[in-house]
Amino acid sequence: MKRPFTRFVGVDLGGGRGKTTAVAEIRIGASGGAEVIEVATRSGRLPWTDETLIGRLAIPDPERVIAVDAPLTQTACGRCERPVCPGMDQCVDPAVVWLRTEGRSLLQKSAATAATVASSGNALARSVARTTASPRPAEQAQARLAPYAHRATDVVMTYQRGLLPLSSLGAANSTITARAGQLRKRLRGAGYQLHGNLLEVSPMATIGALCGSRAARGYKRDADPWVTRASVLESFNDLTFAPQSRMAREDVLRNDHCFDAVISAYTAYLWAREGWETPGGVFQEDGWIVAPPDR
Repeated sequence: MKRPFTRFVGVDLGGGRGKTTAVAEIRIGASGGAEVIEVATRSGRLPWTDETLIGRLAIPDPERVIAVDAPLTQTACGRCERPVCPGMDQCVDPAVVWLRTEGRSLLQKSAATAATVASSGNALARSVARTTASPRPAEQAQARLAPYAHRATDVVMTYQRGLLPLSSLGAANSTITARAGQLRKRLRGAGYQLHGNLLEVSPMATIGALCGSRAARGYKRDADPWVTRASVLESFNDLTFAPQSRMAREDVLRNDHCFDAVISAYTAYLWAREGWETPGGVFQEDGWIVAPPDR
């Protein structure tokens, strides 16, 4: 392990009533590797409301990392305290500058690649296109980037790496994001800091990077997602279910919230084991989705 953590908690964060929230915990096994020791959609008989979730997570522990699959940062406009907005083209906030320069450049590359694919029907052109800016360019519509709606990390994951769908670009303005922001503030009081022992993750991005885009799209939408989830788990040779986890494997295969919670925790485990770094610059404040690097 390149980082000194032994416990990894994954949270699939749902709405405030807690009915669509799941929590999973992974620990380093006695013989190495990662063991799932808990997967829960409730805290005892209580749903994962704000208070029950904080009661479970806000415990100081220097060996624990918490990974949440929801945006833990606001957009640039959401963080801005200026009384008068100068407009996107005049704004000097580093995240806004990134969106109008590098962000727009990524969109233009994706559009050019999509045009190439559309104008050429041969398989060779399609193969070449998959190695450029976006692995799925023909499926990517072009967004009009706005600092009140988009974050740099979402643009990177969608248009540069092709690990997230276009719909993820607007996720930073959802009600779940508001809940995630409050969770981040509450956890800060227990010593959990973003990019340190508190991570933003995306199960879809992790599966896409490790298992391919087909598995990432299918583990929730397939006619039989159980099979896709099972194949994903089987591909992780270093992930097992501890005896005390009881029916956790069945819950994970049956329930997509449980599955996402386990993948979130597993992403944190890989982050600690491999020592993935968070990019500097705008991503430190604007946020970063932790996902396996390009192979």
